[in-house]
Amino acid sequence: MVSAPRLLAAGVGTTGPLARSLFFLGMCEEQALVARVRDKGLVLITGCGHPTVELMLQMVRRLCDEPLYAIAGGIHFPVTQSRSRWHGIQLQMFLGTGKPPWQRISDDDLSRTITHINTVGPTRVLLSAHDTCDHALRRLSRELDAETTVLEAGATYRV
Repeated sequence: MVSAPRLLAAGVGTTGPLARSLFFLGMCEEQALVARVRDKGLVLITGCGHPTVELMLQMVRRLCDEPLYAIAGGIHFPVTQSRSRWHGIQLQMFLGTGKPPWQRISDDDLSRTITHINTVGPTRVLLSAHDTCDHALRRLSRELDAETTVLEAGATYRV
């Protein structure tokens, strides 16, 4: 069982479980993988991104201090809408945000994350649209200094 950031094998590690509140549903643990790509650097591979990319990057730094080449996966930013609805309720805007339902993820939260990613300086960012609204994807594509791609189901990507 993995309980903290650690190397799993040569060139591959995990952030360990990172918890974030799903509010009504309790805590959700998620972990991200980090892999060393020869002649490029580290690649952070996230799931839904509930724990925040900032926290995942902090855990990566506990493993090693090599340059970050890419971030790939979800970062959970349903700022203006949710892709998941249940009886008309936009679930992703209320669950997995780490905030109570009456406090939503905002453009200010997104701006802080954009600044953080730009400070870390990856060359590439490959974003999942699963838990992130189109507004946030457009802002990330425009404002990140990295080459930014929105992932599409069924497509193949190389890092």
